[in-house]
Amino acid sequence: MTRIVLMANAKPGVEIIKYLKSDKTSEIVAIYLSNTYKDFDEEIVKISNLSADRLFSSTLLNDKKHQAWLENEEVDFIITIYWPYLLDEKVFSLAKETINFHPALLPVNRGWYPHVHSIIDGTPAGISLHSITKDADKGPIWAQKEVPILLTDDSKSLYLRLQNEIIKLFKLNWPLIREAKIKPYLQLEEGASYHKKNEISLLDEIKLNDNYTGKQIIDILRARSFGDIGFAYFKVKEKKIYINIRLSDSKNME
Repeated sequence: MTRIVLMANAKPGVEIIKYLKSDKTSEIVAIYLSNTYKDFDEEIVKISNLSADRLFSSTLLNDKKHQAWLENEEVDFIITIYWPYLLDEKVFSLAKETINFHPALLPVNRGWYPHVHSIIDGTPAGISLHSITKDADKGPIWAQKEVPILLTDDSKSLYLRLQNEIIKLFKLNWPLIREAKIKPYLQLEEGASYHKKNEISLLDEIKLNDNYTGKQIIDILRARSFGDIGFAYFKVKEKKIYINIRLSDSKNME
């Protein structure tokens, strides 16, 4: 039986728990919650059907006594699913193997908001399952796939499609990973890029006196439109005016 610890977040966390619970060769021995999305956390707890002493907050991962408990569990895999925190090496080294979900075609767009950067700068979008190392998103690759950016995509539609694709990628490759039929391969550094969390705010202002091509302005606006939310803005006398864009291949916007 493959013993798994999950650090699960958002919709992919929910779907992967459902999948692993149906895998008769795997056992989820503990789940950690990020406390980022309350509704998803509640669903994760419900569908996991684990006892309360197997469900933990992310804050416990820094506790030495808890780390000792985790070590005694003899975990085969630690799997982090859209996990918003970096893991200390003392934690991820407690498992024989690790898998992290990252919604980018590594080594391109390591770090935060890769879907936004791909729309703006034209780098390929994609998904990667990789091992965890002390350097963020630099671990060896288990599996990855390029995901096309559609002309009608805004950041939300691309974000959601990447989530769906990485769930499918894990389901396809988990039996091979679990049975050691594939091994992770090292990332190349050629073409690598990394984005900090706070970089995103630097993309939002449309400066009215600057020159943009039509493509540049549309790409900025759609990259900073998340469904009904618009993050891009321009200023008039220091007042911010926000812009939200919708794209469709039909003039009726269906």
